[in-house]
Amino acid sequence: MSALAYLVRRLVTGAGLLVLLALVSFALVSFALFYAVPTEPAAFLLDMRHASAAEIAEARAALGVDQSVWTQFTAYVGRLARGDLGYSWSAVDVAADGTLSGRPVGQTVIDAARVTGALALGGLGFLALVAVPLGVAAARRPDSIFDRLTAAFSTSAIAIHPLVLALVLQLFVGTRWGILPAEGYCSAFGEDILYSRTGAGLVETPCGGIVDWGRHLILPWITFGLFFTALYLRMTRARMLDTLEEPYIRTARAKGASEGRVLRRHALRNGLPPLVTMAGLDIGLAVGMAVFVEAVFGLPGLGARTVQALNVEGVAFDLPLILGVILAIGAAIVILNLVVDAIQVLLDPRLRA
Repeated sequence: MSALAYLVRRLVTGAGLLVLLALVSFALVSFALFYAVPTEPAAFLLDMRHASAAEIAEARAALGVDQSVWTQFTAYVGRLARGDLGYSWSAVDVAADGTLSGRPVGQTVIDAARVTGALALGGLGFLALVAVPLGVAAARRPDSIFDRLTAAFSTSAIAIHPLVLALVLQLFVGTRWGILPAEGYCSAFGEDILYSRTGAGLVETPCGGIVDWGRHLILPWITFGLFFTALYLRMTRARMLDTLEEPYIRTARAKGASEGRVLRRHALRNGLPPLVTMAGLDIGLAVGMAVFVEAVFGLPGLGARTVQALNVEGVAFDLPLILGVILAIGAAIVILNLVVDAIQVLLDPRLRA
């Protein structure tokens, strides 16, 4: 099978997985969560303490939850086929004719995905700049003091829960020392207003631009990347130790290749494929990690939206937003695994055959 045919097959498989995810997500969320836990969607539109039974029925009809599950499901699939994920119930208005308006779930999910994507890419950059060089350097000098220090660093990093690390960095680096912002998110393009509570009351601080965007993400990047750095540092070291013992490495050295060329062109390139595979398997773990990081640093990403949708003022579940987040996370996992497969084909010529 050629590399192109392999990638086409993976694309078709990925598209099928997304369709299956759309169907299963509705079934699981609708049956296992939305209908199993006693909540009242009408609470998004009414004050339940003073609402009459007729008003509750009218609100449920406006949201469409008074219909059968099958009717709701077919309506959901029809909207999804048009790229319409509906409106978030936590910010919806009902017109006099019963039509809904408000904040579209699609735009909300896209905005949140940008934040989570920025967090993940920054953590990946931190991982590439720290884990791979340290792992290669430790493999070149096994059992040295440097090797033992990197082992101690990786063990300590993996033993600290990201939530604990985030709180410590926020407390000292952000709040007490004031080196970096303790929380909040600024757009890279545009202007935002951050609200912070001080002794003098609520303070509004304008922010925006690449500099403010990066400063607000440095601590989340470190928190997000440090856990994975510990894992990939040890994996890089182990792979490089095995690769440096291969016959082709000795051959390259015997031909007079410099040590840097041996590491870059031979050892590292052949040691990377298992790391790329490991990255594909850790995508789901990274999404779960983002929930902790976004919660501590107040980032409006997919993790924060999930928490928001599951507990909107303690009254109900924001079903359209939950479904939108599930689809976005599932699509990200499928797409990123396709990217991992493509990188594997590029790195390992044997896969092209």
